[in-house]
Amino acid sequence: MSSRKKTLLKDYLYVLPAAITIIIFFISSIFFTGYLSFFHWDGFSELEFAGLKNYLEFFTNPNFKLSLINTIAWVVGYMIINVLFPLFLAILITNAFFSTGLKNLFYFPSALSLTVGGLIVAALLSSYGIPQIANWFNRPDLIFDWLSIPYVNTAIMIVMTAWQGIGLNLLLFIGALRSVDTSPIEAAIIDGATFSQTYTKVILPLIKPTLVVIILMSLVNSFKVFDNIWVMTKGGPYRTSETLALTMYMETFQYFNLGSGAAIAVVLSVVVMAISYFYLKDSFKEV
Repeated sequence: MSSRKKTLLKDYLYVLPAAITIIIFFISSIFFTGYLSFFHWDGFSELEFAGLKNYLEFFTNPNFKLSLINTIAWVVGYMIINVLFPLFLAILITNAFFSTGLKNLFYFPSALSLTVGGLIVAALLSSYGIPQIANWFNRPDLIFDWLSIPYVNTAIMIVMTAWQGIGLNLLLFIGALRSVDTSPIEAAIIDGATFSQTYTKVILPLIKPTLVVIILMSLVNSFKVFDNIWVMTKGGPYRTSETLALTMYMETFQYFNLGSGAAIAVVLSVVVMAISYFYLKDSFKEV
């Protein structure tokens, strides 16, 4: 065997343990989850073939329908707060003299994990936190856990989670805006373009690669959000704040409906991969 082949073989041997680990614990899990989604199984008894029943349950089970609606609300709210808002801020403060202070202010929440942030907000909105201010106005009826209000708690959690992700996206947008070539901008201004036209027609297309990455990261994160919902409401009250990711966990590890949990995992994965594929495919064609 030549020295070149020996070197090549040696290089492959270095990555072999990682490749074996991925195959055993990741790729095999994907196939097993897809297989399990066609069965009823509690993790102990024998597998019972269910066909498409686990998938059809999405259209009949009210908990699944509500989880789907909540997931869509998370995606919409997350995209608005976590993409449009930091883009607007980046445009405002890119060349401002106080930009460093604002960047630090908005980036600080990103230093906290979602679990820690969720615990802090849950404590603040409990009956022993901010609601105690109602005593100052003689309104004891307002002293209760505000996260116990159905649907309102979902809105609060969306804002809190997206707020923690603003800082990173803000820095990415600022970096992209500062790296833009000024020649097209100057040409547009000379041609009489307004401020809004300059950004929508010239600057945003120039930073599209960064915009694509941020949108895709926000989209994926909004679909798989779990930890802060779990520590703040655990999907309650009465499962009204569950998302598909949380419902998947509940069905699998709380109610031991492993087939239903696997079906949700498959649907969620297919949706995220499909959106990511078509979005990246169309976006990078234009870049």
